[in-house]
Amino acid sequence: MKSIILSNFHPIQVGELFEQDKLNQYTKFLYYHFQNIPIVENTGNLEETTKESVGFDYISDQVDKYSVSSESINKRQIIIFEGVRKFIENIMNVRSPLDYHFPDGFEVKEGKSFGPKIEVRMEWFKTKMGYVFDQFYLKTTTPPENLIHVTCSGYSSPSVAQEAVIERNWNNVQVTHSYHMGCYGAFPAIRTARSLIAASSENGRADVVHTELLSAHLNLTEFSPANTMICSLFADGFIGYSLYEENAFMADHSVLEKKGLRILASHEVIIPDSLEDMSWDLGEYNFLMTLSKRVPVFIRKNIKEFLTTLCEKSGVNLDEEKAQMYFAIHPGGPKIIDYVVSELGISDNQARWSYAVLRNHGNMSSATIPYILDAIINDVTIVSGTRVIAMAFGPGLTATSLLFEKL
Repeated sequence: MKSIILSNFHPIQVGELFEQDKLNQYTKFLYYHFQNIPIVENTGNLEETTKESVGFDYISDQVDKYSVSSESINKRQIIIFEGVRKFIENIMNVRSPLDYHFPDGFEVKEGKSFGPKIEVRMEWFKTKMGYVFDQFYLKTTTPPENLIHVTCSGYSSPSVAQEAVIERNWNNVQVTHSYHMGCYGAFPAIRTARSLIAASSENGRADVVHTELLSAHLNLTEFSPANTMICSLFADGFIGYSLYEENAFMADHSVLEKKGLRILASHEVIIPDSLEDMSWDLGEYNFLMTLSKRVPVFIRKNIKEFLTTLCEKSGVNLDEEKAQMYFAIHPGGPKIIDYVVSELGISDNQARWSYAVLRNHGNMSSATIPYILDAIINDVTIVSGTRVIAMAFGPGLTATSLLFEKL
């Protein structure tokens, strides 16, 4: 089989980062408003307006209890709030919760309290995401043989990836869509790109671009522990990178620094009896997430055996070699990283980029692992030949992983 290299990582920032404390405070303002909207009830020929009041202090206590704190996430990119940045950054701390400002498109209209429907959110996605391809191809100016678009947050046909190649007159670029797999989405996309290169007679480059506009699906109205956790954990994330056949990579003079990761093995399983524990479904207004408390338990119970099998595929003994390895763990939440580190018996330092990316960006769904891999590639303290394990988890409950060797 051809040796395949991951390289050319380019994280892309579309909007400014918001401080986590301010985002959690803004969530309190929105909850307060939506829990106190007047409810119109029909009583015969009369209409009576009732108001079920929920105090701001109670809402504040609940958000503080169930949200991800600034100790784990310092800042996140939340594009949908850009229109109210001035309010969040400068005005909110001196205003009453009654003086709320809504993001554009989320204004409450009579009889509607859930913001825009899903077709409007998809239009936002389509309008904004061309910028990600523009930024990636400012740095990578030659066409790939294959382009894979990864997202779980916005769809259109023709897609933004197809529009990107049409605008550049790259009529022979093959576009593949890798959609709706959530946090583990980078792994099937990398497997697909690897297979396309393996089947290519030209050993052409395969580009992978992630566009995760998760803020378009925030539920700003549901005052619950689960929704509070989700609203405080997920963030928008955008990144592009390339896969190459190794000899073609070394001969490509446009790649000045031969930094990257060589793929050694991959492994994926669906954990039994976990089908209902994580989901990402279409709703009338936004995509709907469910995430049960059993997910960390499943991960902790299965992770050691799962990664042992991954390593065996490349003749590596996990127990004997783990002390010299590094780990890219998808930060489904702060505790997920802790559980994996503890169960494998490794140090926090061996997974430090997972903690750092979560703290600096939040959970960006499928874009998160590529951010972590980019950090590992550019870490000069990790020498050539070091093995790296990347892993993520998603609906199914699916566990997926890749074993790399750093160039």
